[in-house]
Amino acid sequence: MYVIGTAGHVDHGKSTLVQALTGIDPDRLAEEKAREMTIDLGFAWLTLEGEEVGVVDVPGHRDFIENMLAGVGGIDVALFVVAADEGVMPQTREHLAILNLLDVRGGVIVLTKTDMIDDPDWIELVSLDVSEAVSGTVLEDAPIMPVSAKTGDGITDLQAILWEQLSASPPRNDNGRPRLPIDRIFSLSGFGTVVTGTLIDGRFQIGDPIELLPSGEKGRIRGLQTHKTKLDIARPGSRVAINISGIEKENIKRGNIIAHPDTMGSTILFDAIYNQLPEADAPIKHNAEVKLFVGATEVLARARIIGDENLEPGQEGFLQLATREPISISRGDRFIIRRPSPGATIGGGRVLDPHPGRRHRRFRPDVLERLKTLSQGTPEEMLVQALARIEPTSQQALVQQAPLDSETAVSTLQTLIESGQIVQLDTQYYTRPTWQRLADQANELVGAYHSKNPLRVGISREELRSRLRMKTAVFNPFLEKLSQSEQLIEKNAVVHLPNHTVKFNLQQKQAMQAMEKLFKQGGVNSPSVKDSRAKLGDDLYFALLEMGEYVPVSQDVVYLKADYENIIYKLTEYLYKNGTINAPQARDLLSTSRKYAIALLEHLDDKRITRRVGDNRELIKKKE
Repeated sequence: MYVIGTAGHVDHGKSTLVQALTGIDPDRLAEEKAREMTIDLGFAWLTLEGEEVGVVDVPGHRDFIENMLAGVGGIDVALFVVAADEGVMPQTREHLAILNLLDVRGGVIVLTKTDMIDDPDWIELVSLDVSEAVSGTVLEDAPIMPVSAKTGDGITDLQAILWEQLSASPPRNDNGRPRLPIDRIFSLSGFGTVVTGTLIDGRFQIGDPIELLPSGEKGRIRGLQTHKTKLDIARPGSRVAINISGIEKENIKRGNIIAHPDTMGSTILFDAIYNQLPEADAPIKHNAEVKLFVGATEVLARARIIGDENLEPGQEGFLQLATREPISISRGDRFIIRRPSPGATIGGGRVLDPHPGRRHRRFRPDVLERLKTLSQGTPEEMLVQALARIEPTSQQALVQQAPLDSETAVSTLQTLIESGQIVQLDTQYYTRPTWQRLADQANELVGAYHSKNPLRVGISREELRSRLRMKTAVFNPFLEKLSQSEQLIEKNAVVHLPNHTVKFNLQQKQAMQAMEKLFKQGGVNSPSVKDSRAKLGDDLYFALLEMGEYVPVSQDVVYLKADYENIIYKLTEYLYKNGTINAPQARDLLSTSRKYAIALLEHLDDKRITRRVGDNRELIKKKE
């Protein structure tokens, strides 16, 4: 969640509201505290219904609007703040226009400082004024909540409304291409360089190699945190602090991108669809110099208008933006354009092609046709959307459903598989988010099994398949893929998490030691399975079996691993020398009873070491 402040010339109402919601003062700078005004981005968090929600507090004053733009690139829900004693201000309208251009997913309008208003009619008048201002915008249906951060009135109701809005917000995409636009850089003694931002398009985990863009410097993730909590994996949409190695703090600046190596490039030219704000005081002219804001990046650019001479206020059209320095962007990224002087927000749009390759001729019909197609959706987007409606499905069914010709659909499918946006499991196909949901579900099931059965190595693969309700033909490649990426480990048809180890308490260790003495005393005539289970308890006994410390020979005979190996060695050596063995010979060789001799010989048969011929056993395997 992100906070958009519009509380007037002195905006302590907004920061005070954040502190009332979260218990954290988002103003970090001494100058901010002295002036009672947010100047740069502030960060906080709160817990709603058991879920942690990140808050970015952005400057409300129009003098710091460009700092505000660095913090609004990943909005889920906008907390749009208007001071009740001031009402709608010029910066209120500019912030609203920015949210509209960014197409935010939802929001809550908060009237702050209601404790300063004695007349209830005034609150109603301000509410009507705000309702009129947001009419026709992304906040048109947003609830209006009067609150007082000073007295606490309305804070509880506001938290409930915020949770409703966040719950209704669609989940962040996970396209398997993580990137983090950097909005803050610092260093910590003993840790080194730390950057923060909002993770989009994928997930990072500790140890991942990374690339700093647009410079291309390579590094590695040493640590991950969200809200001061250490993480192994950071997920899309979360506020993340990344401790990185291999890249110096001095080489990083706000707006740079952290991504997996070779998954993004840089550009100085990109195509876009653009909207000039209706309230802009002039058209945007061809080749006009503008300030471009995308993600946390701010850069000067030239706006080349494609297909029109100029774009008038309220007009939509195509731009090719030529940036003064390299930036890293992706298709679909939204951006804001401001006039450098006098400073004003004039419009914004969406990236269509981050790498067009060359400057377009402005009025060529084929260029305009291509841009129109790009603005309406790429084949990749169309195919992913079609799959999401019918997954899992076969290639034939998907090609039939996609709004593409067969040849394009098949080639696009291969491209999406190679990029990781579609995952193939045998003959079935999944979108990346669904695949990740299944992978997360498998991890959660195995983790829950570990919690419930701490003495077991893991869950049987068949039980895991059954709980996931997967067909064997799909489950086998699914588990193989998870094993290859080391998300899950499978051994001897048992599945466990990579970091899971069986740990015994003091009482269990003492029981194991006592049992080991009994095994040593008994030798070949070992304690029975029944006695072993009685003395150890079933949980500990089966844990030792699963770990291979105990080896069962029959329903009633079990040995310590070392004893078992020694006994089998004696029997096979006898067989290598004599060719055959029978029960009396095995009994005499091992100085044991007929019960143990027969159990061991039948075990050799089961292991396909011997086969029974009359009363004798003869070797199947040759001596290695």
